[in-house]
Amino acid sequence: MRVRTEKKREEIIQMAAELFDALGYERTTMSAIATRLGGSKATLYGYFESKEDLLRAVLDRDVNEEADRLMQELLSEKDLRSGLIRLGIAYLSGQPSRTASIRTVVNQPIAQDFYENVLQPAWQRLADRFATMMKEGRLKFADPWIAAMHWKGLNEWDMLEKYLLCARIGDDANDIVSAATAAADAFLEVYASPPEASRVPE
Repeated sequence: MRVRTEKKREEIIQMAAELFDALGYERTTMSAIATRLGGSKATLYGYFESKEDLLRAVLDRDVNEEADRLMQELLSEKDLRSGLIRLGIAYLSGQPSRTASIRTVVNQPIAQDFYENVLQPAWQRLADRFATMMKEGRLKFADPWIAAMHWKGLNEWDMLEKYLLCARIGDDANDIVSAATAAADAFLEVYASPPEASRVPE
């Protein structure tokens, strides 16, 4: 009986992610993943019961890594406005790959599971951070989840639809900075407590 290792599991996830990106989810087979890994399908199925299960693992890893990265951007600045702008820039810079993941999963049986167990908990981390800021007096008391969704909507504008419909290819760095700055200022206009609001330029 072969011993399963976390290192091998991560190797499988990484290889699957690369093939999903290169070939698309539908065209990627478990046989192709096993061949690229230099192992057997039996070994692959020992870690993941199906390609769908493997897709779920890829998405779970990618979303959580991005959530960690985004939270670091927010917390890297002492000034709330600067932190929100950095957060927005990082979020918008990752929009193409994020949209590709949504496009991949949207018609799959795991779509609802992906939202409820991966995507929603990732956004809950931002809501929890806003809740902490509310307790600290940096933001006005409000529903933290609604605040997080307002921040998300302010940053996305119409970009999500454009990416989903392939109407936008690439991004201009200046456009991203402008969008993130406008979103941060609009968010603070609604949610900033008086001390933080006074730091927002007119």
